Amino acid sequence: MQDPEQLIVEHSHVDLRSPVLVAAFRGWNDAGDAATFAAQHLGKVWSAKRIASIDPEEFFDFQAVRPQVRLVDGVTREIVWPANELWSAQIVDSIHDVLLLVGTEPNTKWKSFSNLVVHLAKKHDVRMLVTFGALLADVPHSRPVPITGTAVDADLVERLGLQRSQYEGPTGIVGVLQSTFSEAGLDSASLWAAV
Repeated sequence: MQDPEQLIVEHSHVDLRSPVLVAAFRGWNDAGDAATFAAQHLGKVWSAKRIASIDPEEFFDFQAVRPQVRLVDGVTREIVWPANELWSAQIVDSIHDVLLLVGTEPNTKWKSFSNLVVHLAKKHDVRMLVTFGALLADVPHSRPVPITGTAVDADLVERLGLQRSQYEGPTGIVGVLQSTFSEAGLDSASLWAAV
């Protein structure tokens, strides 16, 4: 992987207090867009500010996830690339601020992408990663959405009242991120909504 700083586009600098990183990605991990909607909603509620984005060139097959063209002021054409953006929010009355990483699951180089996210986390002194996911399930829409919280680390499972994940099978970028954060010695948990 090339120098991580060359893959990060900085938009602004922010000082955060003991931040937690929340990550959600469009694609396989995002049934009904529930995970990314939840993360974007938190960004709006907390008045999050965009501080960085990840250059998409290294991580997307643009034939599979195509850029979009839009008109600006009805005249000028603009290309909108698939994005993974980092937003910061300072949370009043909390000892932790939040970084939100919201975007699209990459097509390629998942190991490099995950290591880049760990680099961003360490750069901002992140204390913990929480990924959001959503899966299709036989649940009624008229009842509260069932949420399952999991982690790999036994101490974290006990401390936060989560479940130890027993899942085996195909995984998405959130599963790879969980593993990469664990290997880097950083706490990580995952919240999954059944939709």
